[in-house]
Amino acid sequence: MQETITVKAYAVLLNESRSRHVVWRGTDPTKRPTDFHRMLGGHVEFGERARDAVVREIAEELGTELSEVSPIGVLESIFRFAGRPGHEVVFLYAATIADGVVPDVGGWFDDGGPIRVEWRAVRTDTDIPLYPDGAQRLIAEWIGTGADGGTRRPYIGE
Repeated sequence: MQETITVKAYAVLLNESRSRHVVWRGTDPTKRPTDFHRMLGGHVEFGERARDAVVREIAEELGTELSEVSPIGVLESIFRFAGRPGHEVVFLYAATIADGVVPDVGGWFDDGGPIRVEWRAVRTDTDIPLYPDGAQRLIAEWIGTGADGGTRRPYIGE
């Protein structure tokens, strides 16, 4: 098996009050807790810009278009999933989707297979981790700046 670094682009899709964002719920039976959250998005294809990838991925996952796409930061994640090592560089973007695309109670969407999409509090004490590591802190810092500048760090390596 050849180990590679993958490049991903994820979207932080906030509700109007900026108190919750859309995530999908996944599971890893090798970890405790087994459930986790991750923002929507996915792989950046060769020759594709990360911003274009996040727009394409959200269209594929939710069947809707993004608006007001703006960069939040970049995370580097070295992790284990299902017992196997992984290494990703993740471009994180803030964006807006139309009201009602994701019901208030969440729902099932099709991304080549069913994915459970739900809302997660921006500032949360939940036991469900948000991946990649560092994303929760980066989002909270971004929200804390009013999302229009401030003194947030544009890159968090871990």
